[in-house]
Amino acid sequence: MYLTIFKTVIEDTVTAFRPTSIVLQCGADSLGCDRLGAFNLSIAAHGECVNFVRKFNVPLLVLGGGGYTIKNVSRCWTYETAVLVGAAIPDELPVTVYDPFFRDSQWKSSPSPRRTRREPKFTCVVATNHH
Repeated sequence: MYLTIFKTVIEDTVTAFRPTSIVLQCGADSLGCDRLGAFNLSIAAHGECVNFVRKFNVPLLVLGGGGYTIKNVSRCWTYETAVLVGAAIPDELPVTVYDPFFRDSQWKSSPSPRRTRREPKFTCVVATNHH
Protein backbone atom coordinates (compact mmCIF):
# COMPACT_ATOMS: atom_id res chain seq x y z
CA MET A 1 0.00 0.00 0.00
CA TYR A 2 2.76 2.48 0.96
CA LEU A 3 4.71 1.96 -2.27
CA THR A 4 1.61 2.55 -4.39
CA ILE A 5 0.82 5.80 -2.59
CA PHE A 6 4.47 6.92 -2.62
CA LYS A 7 4.89 6.30 -6.35
CA THR A 8 1.57 7.96 -7.20
CA VAL A 9 2.27 11.09 -5.16
CA ILE A 10 5.89 11.45 -6.30
CA GLU A 11 5.12 10.86 -9.98
CA ASP A 12 2.24 13.35 -9.94
CA THR A 13 4.39 15.90 -8.09
CA VAL A 14 7.32 15.56 -10.49
CA THR A 15 4.97 15.78 -13.48
CA ALA A 16 3.26 18.89 -12.13
CA PHE A 17 6.33 20.80 -10.93
CA ARG A 18 9.13 19.46 -13.19
CA PRO A 19 11.86 19.98 -10.61
CA THR A 20 15.44 20.64 -11.67
CA SER A 21 16.66 18.76 -8.58
CA ILE A 22 15.18 16.62 -5.81
CA VAL A 23 16.10 16.29 -2.13
CA LEU A 24 15.00 12.87 -0.85
CA GLN A 25 15.00 12.40 2.93
CA CYS A 26 15.11 8.69 3.80
CA GLY A 27 13.98 8.32 7.40
CA ALA A 28 14.69 4.82 8.65
CA ASP A 29 12.04 5.20 11.36
CA SER A 30 9.54 4.00 8.76
CA LEU A 31 11.09 0.51 8.86
CA GLY A 32 8.96 -2.23 10.40
CA CYS A 33 12.03 -3.42 12.32
CA ASP A 34 12.47 0.02 13.91
CA ARG A 35 11.11 0.68 17.39
CA LEU A 36 8.88 3.43 16.01
CA GLY A 37 8.29 1.92 12.54
CA ALA A 38 4.66 2.85 12.06
CA PHE A 39 4.81 2.42 8.26
CA ASN A 40 6.18 -1.14 8.64
CA LEU A 41 8.40 -0.89 5.54
CA SER A 42 11.17 -3.31 4.63
CA ILE A 43 14.67 -2.23 3.70
CA ALA A 44 13.94 -3.45 0.16
CA ALA A 45 10.88 -1.15 0.01
CA HIS A 46 13.09 1.78 1.03
CA GLY A 47 15.43 0.88 -1.82
CA GLU A 48 12.52 0.67 -4.24
CA CYS A 49 11.45 4.21 -3.29
CA VAL A 50 15.00 5.51 -3.79
CA ASN A 51 15.27 3.76 -7.15
CA PHE A 52 11.89 5.12 -8.24
CA VAL A 53 12.93 8.72 -7.54
CA ARG A 54 16.37 8.16 -9.11
CA LYS A 55 14.74 7.13 -12.39
CA PHE A 56 13.40 10.67 -12.93
CA ASN A 57 16.98 11.45 -13.94
CA VAL A 58 17.28 14.83 -12.23
CA PRO A 59 20.06 15.72 -9.78
CA LEU A 60 19.24 13.96 -6.52
CA LEU A 61 20.46 14.70 -2.99
CA VAL A 62 19.66 11.79 -0.67
CA LEU A 63 19.70 12.42 3.08
CA GLY A 64 19.41 10.01 5.98
CA GLY A 65 17.24 10.69 8.97
CA GLY A 66 15.21 9.07 11.70
CA GLY A 67 15.63 5.55 12.89
CA TYR A 68 15.84 4.33 16.46
CA THR A 69 17.30 0.85 15.94
CA ILE A 70 20.87 1.65 14.93
CA LYS A 71 21.81 -1.66 13.30
CA ASN A 72 18.79 -1.41 11.01
CA VAL A 73 19.44 2.26 10.21
CA SER A 74 22.96 1.39 9.02
CA ARG A 75 21.62 -1.54 7.00
CA CYS A 76 18.96 0.62 5.39
CA TRP A 77 21.32 3.45 4.46
CA THR A 78 23.88 0.97 3.13
CA TYR A 79 21.25 -0.62 0.90
CA GLU A 80 19.97 2.76 -0.32
CA THR A 81 23.54 3.79 -1.16
CA ALA A 82 24.03 0.53 -3.07
CA VAL A 83 20.83 1.19 -5.03
CA LEU A 84 22.03 4.70 -5.90
CA VAL A 85 25.42 3.54 -7.19
CA GLY A 86 24.10 0.37 -8.85
CA ALA A 87 26.00 -2.05 -6.60
CA ALA A 88 24.74 -5.48 -5.60
CA ILE A 89 25.03 -6.53 -1.96
CA PRO A 90 25.02 -10.22 -0.99
CA ASP A 91 22.12 -11.25 1.24
CA GLU A 92 24.38 -12.76 3.91
CA LEU A 93 26.53 -10.54 6.10
CA PRO A 94 30.22 -11.51 6.04
CA VAL A 95 31.56 -13.35 9.08
CA THR A 96 33.37 -10.97 11.46
CA VAL A 97 34.58 -10.83 15.05
CA TYR A 98 31.47 -8.73 15.78
CA ASP A 99 28.99 -11.53 15.00
CA PRO A 100 28.14 -12.13 18.69
CA PHE A 101 26.69 -8.60 18.82
CA PHE A 102 24.09 -9.33 16.14
CA ARG A 103 21.09 -11.61 16.47
CA ASP A 104 20.92 -12.52 12.79
CA SER A 105 23.17 -12.80 9.76
CA GLN A 106 20.64 -11.36 7.31
CA TRP A 107 20.85 -7.63 6.70
CA LYS A 108 17.56 -7.38 4.80
CA SER A 109 15.10 -7.14 7.66
CA SER A 110 11.47 -7.83 6.91
CA PRO A 111 8.57 -5.81 8.25
CA SER A 112 6.90 -6.98 11.43
CA PRO A 113 3.85 -9.19 11.04
CA ARG A 114 1.15 -6.62 11.78
CA ARG A 115 -2.41 -6.25 10.74
CA THR A 116 -2.80 -3.26 8.51
CA ARG A 117 -5.88 -1.13 8.64
CA ARG A 118 -6.79 -0.11 5.14
CA GLU A 119 -9.07 2.83 4.70
CA PRO A 120 -11.21 2.15 1.59
CA LYS A 121 -12.13 5.84 1.34
CA PHE A 122 -8.46 6.93 1.22
CA THR A 123 -7.52 4.16 -1.22
CA CYS A 124 -10.31 5.33 -3.50
CA VAL A 125 -9.03 8.93 -3.41
CA VAL A 126 -5.49 7.87 -4.35
CA ALA A 127 -6.75 5.68 -7.17
CA THR A 128 -8.95 8.48 -8.49
CA ASN A 129 -6.13 11.04 -8.50
CA HIS A 130 -3.65 8.83 -10.33
CA HIS A 131 -3.06 9.93 -13.93
